[in-house]
Amino acid sequence: MSRIGTRPGTVLVPLFAALTLGLTACGEGTGASAEEEGVTAVRIGYFPLVHTATAVHAEQAGLFEAEDLDPELVPTSGGAAAIPALVSGDFDITYTNYTSALLAAEKGLPIQLVAGNDVGATDHGVFVAADSELRAPADLAGKTVAVNNLQNIGTVAFYEHLGAAGLDPRDVDLVEMPYPDMSAALERGEVDAVWQVEPFQAMAEQAGHRKIFDLFSGPVEEMPVAGWVTTQEFAEQNPETVAAFARAITASGEELQDDQEQLVELVPTYTQVSAELAQDVEMPVFQGGLDLEKLQRTADLMQQHGITGDRLDVADLVAEPVR
Repeated sequence: MSRIGTRPGTVLVPLFAALTLGLTACGEGTGASAEEEGVTAVRIGYFPLVHTATAVHAEQAGLFEAEDLDPELVPTSGGAAAIPALVSGDFDITYTNYTSALLAAEKGLPIQLVAGNDVGATDHGVFVAADSELRAPADLAGKTVAVNNLQNIGTVAFYEHLGAAGLDPRDVDLVEMPYPDMSAALERGEVDAVWQVEPFQAMAEQAGHRKIFDLFSGPVEEMPVAGWVTTQEFAEQNPETVAAFARAITASGEELQDDQEQLVELVPTYTQVSAELAQDVEMPVFQGGLDLEKLQRTADLMQQHGITGDRLDVADLVAEPVR
């Protein structure tokens, strides 16, 4: 188990350091290395979950094509893992949570923010067993809570909820655990509470678990959760491609917003989520624009809680076409 009071950012330092040394040979991507007239190929990394319906819809609905982009969507193993793959040149643009992106930038990787994707809402919840006496963040003192990554945006949100409840982060033991394993661990009594995101939240509710609060509420209401990033080199060499991608992903989110029927039809085509389960998920709040004020607060909270060391100026990380 890893205590919340330790500085989780230190565990990725060797990985980031190794990648930084190899930057001169990496980061050019496999799509367009320079923009040409006509359709531009772009390789897009996406983690197959409800929230990345924006990319799949943009491809299927012709929104990328309308921007003269020829996309290749490539599944990734998660937001944090997508960053090294991006820098190594596996993708031109990839989906990631903002904490991973900002942590990578703080470690010296040439990450540029391209577009937003989703902000925290009722699609992220903290769950306990049906017979648990836990009812609110203040009740988590002395308890063990599962999160998918100690460096994730959810960890930052937990810090803020605990602080608002008068608790010190060290009062709660946060442990890393994959989302699919959380419900079973909760039932076995190995953890007292879990953070679930859709579609795992819907699965938890079907299993009879009880939500005690929305993770992105109160002190972290509407916190930006994840978006799309590229490398500085790709952004500089392909500014029109970056701008076109941002327009397409923004339009896609606007078309999907509050359209549960369309989401139910789309999600099973690229995930293992059934249409029945997709019908029960809480709709994400899609946001293609970059809210720099809220992103700066996220960066400041990461520094405050020891995830990063130096203060980041988020405005310096935004690709020029979408600044």
